[in-house]
Amino acid sequence: MRFYILTLLSILFIHVSAQDLVLIHTNDIHSHLNGFSPEAEYTPFLKDDDPTLGGFARIAGFIKQEKLKNEDKLLVLDAGDFLMGTLFHTIEPKYGFQLNLMHEIGYDYVAIGNHEFDYGLEKLTAIIKNNQEIGDIPQLLLSNKIKNESEAIIEFNKFYDNKTILPFDLIEKNGKTIGIFSLMGVDAQESIPSIYQLEFENVVKSARKTAKYLRKQGADLVIALSHTGVLKSKKGEWRGEDYKIGKAINDIDLIISGHSHSELTTPLQAGNTMVVQTGEYGQKVGKIEVFFGVSGEPVFQYTLIPMNDQIEADQSIQKKINQQVEIVQKDLLDQFNIPFNETIFETNFDLTKHEQNPAESNLGPFVADAIYHTVYKVDPEGLDVALVASGVIRNNIKQGEYGKQNISDIFNIIPLGRGLDSIPGSPIGKFYTTGYEFKRVLELILAVVPKHPNYYLYFSGLEIDYNPNKRIFKKISDIRIGNHQKGFKSINFSKKDTQLISVAANVYMIGFIEKLTKMSMGLVKVHPKDKQGNLTTAEASLIDIKPDQKGMQETKEWFVVYNYLKSFIDLDGNQIPDIPELYKNTKNPLFKIE
Repeated sequence: MRFYILTLLSILFIHVSAQDLVLIHTNDIHSHLNGFSPEAEYTPFLKDDDPTLGGFARIAGFIKQEKLKNEDKLLVLDAGDFLMGTLFHTIEPKYGFQLNLMHEIGYDYVAIGNHEFDYGLEKLTAIIKNNQEIGDIPQLLLSNKIKNESEAIIEFNKFYDNKTILPFDLIEKNGKTIGIFSLMGVDAQESIPSIYQLEFENVVKSARKTAKYLRKQGADLVIALSHTGVLKSKKGEWRGEDYKIGKAINDIDLIISGHSHSELTTPLQAGNTMVVQTGEYGQKVGKIEVFFGVSGEPVFQYTLIPMNDQIEADQSIQKKINQQVEIVQKDLLDQFNIPFNETIFETNFDLTKHEQNPAESNLGPFVADAIYHTVYKVDPEGLDVALVASGVIRNNIKQGEYGKQNISDIFNIIPLGRGLDSIPGSPIGKFYTTGYEFKRVLELILAVVPKHPNYYLYFSGLEIDYNPNKRIFKKISDIRIGNHQKGFKSINFSKKDTQLISVAANVYMIGFIEKLTKMSMGLVKVHPKDKQGNLTTAEASLIDIKPDQKGMQETKEWFVVYNYLKSFIDLDGNQIPDIPELYKNTKNPLFKIE
């Protein structure tokens, strides 16, 4: 049996022996090339108690120092979702940049995560090729391959032929053989937009087969870069897919986990396997020192290092990032007349997303209000309700030292998705539904939220009374639509009532609602409709933010947040809008009735 808990003997061994290997690792960077937040306070070359964390210049500086100490022992790894999350990702399909930069920083292996597929397989293929045209990129890994076939998948699989992507690799470092592979977990697969219809090989079977093969090839250390994740159980224990994989497969020594954005301050022991994860966005970097005793068993010493103001940042890397800012400005922001570095708004308090307890978020209701505000203004037919799912809200608004925020801080709140045009971001649509159908949808989502917090819905124009202790479809006792100016009015839940309610949401949520009948095995039968009551689709429901202009100008989620912030009053006379104090303690209007 392989033991990894640091016993007294192993501790003594560590203190008298130099480490055999050093592993530096990250996960879920999501294109956060600059530190945050607020991004305006990121000053990587000044030791000025800058409160921000992260930034590729700091990560590069940290890796550079580690290489000076451990050149022949060092391996730098990322567990996936390196793309999608900031303004920088918006120009990757056209130009490429980040993978090339990661190679220059020192990354050896990078796993492919679900968000790499957000723009579709064709765009991911273009991103990789664009980066290769610039220069070298890290070795990409994806072990449980895409099973189904299409022209785009065949083209993508050519990366396996030319070894741009490998299912696994064996590498020699300091006299030790390291076997390394990557995994795309079940939840990660389900998070890829369903329109792409990607099917992957079974993650557990792939892990077991690959780890066993690497061990037979003489690997002293088997590492899985697992974009699969760990989460806390109701009892407060870390569990999840990576925990189950570690428990089930003896041949994996170390799982460097990703996808769940979990920060493990101490390693998670899963059977014979140690599991680690750094959190998100490069705010912290993991360092694992590996020692091999007389028996040949690896022993790990794990540290999380904050990428803060004390890190000696790499100026050449930041210079290249600043050049990308100019491209983002020209390619995207100029068409909206938004300067990259200009202060857009300010706040004297934080707005937070609360991933594990989304009902406590004050940021979710704020984003829902932003959608309601813009759609209500631009759509001549008005709006009843705006919805946004917790899972699409990615970043908090942090006050920082001065409270001033730029467009990056806005975009980073809700940065994902794409529409039919060239502008990045999820477009918003409007559909109609009956009170009966609407209640059934809300009941179903309330039932699954305890296990899937990302499905939690924030809403504007709506109030709900519910009893969480009652059975499904009996939890909600009242739904009221309206606003604080005109008041709220209860809707009719009767199946016979045909009066329609208008609902605004992003097209992915509308598409999800379209599929609920099948997903719920007929428990919920709901079909998005147009204002006449005819069936409609997510694409047909798109809202034109400039209806007086020719063609369709899609209403993007990130832009409605920008638009809402610009509508606020300047409270202190400095010509910068301030977030109203009421949002400091605003919660979702979901009232528990016992």
